[in-house]
Amino acid sequence: MISLVIPTYKEASVIQETLRRTAGVLQATGEEFELIVVDDASGDGTAELVEALNSELPVRVLRRPGRLGLATAVVDGWGIARGDVLGIMDADLQHPPETLGALVAALRAKNADLAVASRYVAGGGTSGWSWVRRLISWAGVRLGAAVVPWTLGDVKDFGSGMFLVRAAVIAGVPLKPLGIKTLLEVLAKGKYRTLVEIPYTFQGRARGESKLGARQHIEYLQHLARVGRASGELATWVCYAAVGLIGAAVNLGAVYLAAEYAGWRLGLALPVAIQLALFSDFLGNNSVTFGAGRAGTRPSAGVLARFFRYERLGLPGAVLNGSVTFVVARLGLPLLAAAAIGVLTAALWNFVLNVPSIWRIWGKGARREPDDTA
Repeated sequence: MISLVIPTYKEASVIQETLRRTAGVLQATGEEFELIVVDDASGDGTAELVEALNSELPVRVLRRPGRLGLATAVVDGWGIARGDVLGIMDADLQHPPETLGALVAALRAKNADLAVASRYVAGGGTSGWSWVRRLISWAGVRLGAAVVPWTLGDVKDFGSGMFLVRAAVIAGVPLKPLGIKTLLEVLAKGKYRTLVEIPYTFQGRARGESKLGARQHIEYLQHLARVGRASGELATWVCYAAVGLIGAAVNLGAVYLAAEYAGWRLGLALPVAIQLALFSDFLGNNSVTFGAGRAGTRPSAGVLARFFRYERLGLPGAVLNGSVTFVVARLGLPLLAAAAIGVLTAALWNFVLNVPSIWRIWGKGARREPDDTA
């Protein structure tokens, strides 16, 4: 049986259409199902409209005494679910119910543990978003991938609010999501093997009011920190950052000595200094950050293979570092200041775009047992 949780807060204008369309899609799959609406004391009749469909659809309402949030609504809904497959979707039709058919088919055909409706795989997308919201969404995805790269693996849309998961994946797991990213908690603590992402287009809201605001963005950052602490990735980040600072010092010192004292041309001093910094970073990460099985890493290649891969991944940042330093120095800024700007620019580039690939040079990390305090 599929138990689909639909959290609601003041969704009277759309909830009955959502439930009828959702039920129609699930009926067409041939699977037994139940719809669980978790309502946070909406006050606009949402719960009553759901209960009016009891004789027509397999739907239940869990009423809560106040606005307690989407994350806890999902956990509470799953707590009373009877199905061996659990799911979540929004009530406002921004998640097209028709996507559920593809999610169910993916669970069947691929014997997957998790089926995620994804905006960020081929064929997926968003409709009616401003460039500001697209930028915020992109930044959130990149931040999550950088902060907890092992937890998120290769999942493109870990912020999706529409997915199905086999109940066995989270059986006995204390889920404590914060904000609106329930999938992030499942990925961090669930015991799954196979995950598939199904493309869909996130729709603009036609009725009702958006619940997304500054509070949800802050909760997302807090949730990332909690997941990183529980997984050990934040502790690994401390070592990674320390190694990076040493590499930055090597870069600055080498370029200054070569250009100012040895009299080398800047065009020669820069690549030598940057290469020394890359070598320093690799040695530090290989021996300290990810060395000796630290953080559960399982390197699958020899030291030389890892080094050449590190060089290849670091090349764009190295080129950016050298180019920015050269241009800024030619504009008249002191050499050390120019080199520092180049190092910072490359560091930002790597953080935003490169960290997951760099960390996976040393493996993806071991999946830890759930931490009850996280």
